[in-house]
Amino acid sequence: MKQLKSAVPALTIILAACGTPAAQTPANGTANANLATPAAGNTTASASTGALSPYVGRLPSDDVAGATFVANPLVRSAVEAAVPDAEVRRWVLRGDVTSNPIVMREGRLFASGCESHNCGRHWTIQIDPAGTAAEVCYSTDGSASQHYTAGRAAQRRDGLCPRSDGQ
Repeated sequence: MKQLKSAVPALTIILAACGTPAAQTPANGTANANLATPAAGNTTASASTGALSPYVGRLPSDDVAGATFVANPLVRSAVEAAVPDAEVRRWVLRGDVTSNPIVMREGRLFASGCESHNCGRHWTIQIDPAGTAAEVCYSTDGSASQHYTAGRAAQRRDGLCPRSDGQ
């Protein structure tokens, strides 16, 4: 037991150096309707609660309570409502992608992934913790992206989709 207690401070320092969610600061602000890259350091769940909050700090492919993030019915339903293109939905909801841990920014979960060995093809999902509304960004060429929100026409924009690691 004594060894475990002495290992906890060292583990905390290691995690902080790696930039894991445990070392990040609380989220402030409101939802970002335009999927702009949120401010760096604004990445932890703080007081936010909701059915999807347990995914914060996990990869989109990690199983939480029997479902991965992209297989969770709330995420799937919100993505389906936002993205009318079946091919884009199929790709965004794949589980076999390279990804970063899910973070909380501006009161929303922020998940991103890319095709293994081809991160020019990538996606980002921003979704409220209750899983009721998502904004999706999808790009296949690394120079432009499509942005989807339920009830709005898709918007093509120059540049990459924002990533959950703030890049």
